[in-house]
Amino acid sequence: MTPIGAYTMDIVLDTVCTFDKVVNQFLAEYCEIGEDLRITDDELFHEFRQYWLQVTHDDHYPALLGQFRVYLTEHGYRSSSGKHPEWYGLTLRKR
Repeated sequence: MTPIGAYTMDIVLDTVCTFDKVVNQFLAEYCEIGEDLRITDDELFHEFRQYWLQVTHDDHYPALLGQFRVYLTEHGYRSSSGKHPEWYGLTLRKR
């Protein structure tokens, strides 16, 4: 395995920080949080992807859907399993 240089590590850390910031902004601006709320994975990710493109202008982020799901799970959101999962505890704000 090739060691990661300091410059490369800075880019990796910056990318992680940027991703976390964008998800936090999206949740704050576009979502309602509440115990009785739910939303399909498809609907939530569709809106997040549009937001991501608008904010970052980056359509080549590796594994965006997977990273988004991991972030939500790591921050306490639960989802159903199966082919068409739902997220519990949040939904999109009505516009």
